[in-house]
Amino acid sequence: MAASASMTITFWVNGSQHQVSNPDPLLTLNEWLRSQRGLTGTKVMCGEGGCGCCVVMVTHPDPANGGTVSYTLNSCLCPLCSVDGWTITTVEGLGGQKAGFHPIQRRLADFNGSQCGYCSPGMVVNMYGLLSKKPQPSQQEVENHFDGHICRCTGYRPILDAMKSFASDSGSCIDIEDLNKHLCPVRGQVFNGSVTNGVNGTVTNGVNVPVSNGVNGAAHGDPPLRCGQNGVSWYRPTSLEELYD
Repeated sequence: MAASASMTITFWVNGSQHQVSNPDPLLTLNEWLRSQRGLTGTKVMCGEGGCGCCVVMVTHPDPANGGTVSYTLNSCLCPLCSVDGWTITTVEGLGGQKAGFHPIQRRLADFNGSQCGYCSPGMVVNMYGLLSKKPQPSQQEVENHFDGHICRCTGYRPILDAMKSFASDSGSCIDIEDLNKHLCPVRGQVFNGSVTNGVNGTVTNGVNVPVSNGVNGAAHGDPPLRCGQNGVSWYRPTSLEELYD
């Protein structure tokens, strides 16, 4: 690796810039957020990317098109060394009791979709990521987007009802458990369309969510990076020459 390789990573969390010198290659983003910044809204449980409670949203330069790309990921599987030049949004960055709750947080509460609350931050950030990419998803797209999330107490119905209320077709689908409450049009009695998944009896399709939080390091040139602790090294070469050096 070239001698000029950097040993410092720079990234942004909820709008604030952070620099970490020679980070431990074994340290995950989840561990750093919780232990170094006190952002414990991002939970940790399985440590294997299977439960979704650790989900955060990230935005970083896209080398394929020169722009940026945003998506949600499991922070328990994300090495801190990999976030150089990234913008990271945690549930604290969306809203809270002091600054005011985000519409997704309020919607989840209105639908009684939180009991112990441990899975709620991941659910909220995951929905935020979906709406950032597609402001008016279908109910099926919403359901598919939560296939990596686990709730151990409340149950999925109120959670999905809350999230599906943002869908473009939120008023057109009857839950299978409610079929006996509505008459079948085949028998000459037409469904009156009174069911809604919205808040307080109204349908709200979408929420004002920015497409991207922006990446302060969008012009980041990705210089060579080399970090190492406890016998473990992390390399980021930027050329074949550096790769084989």
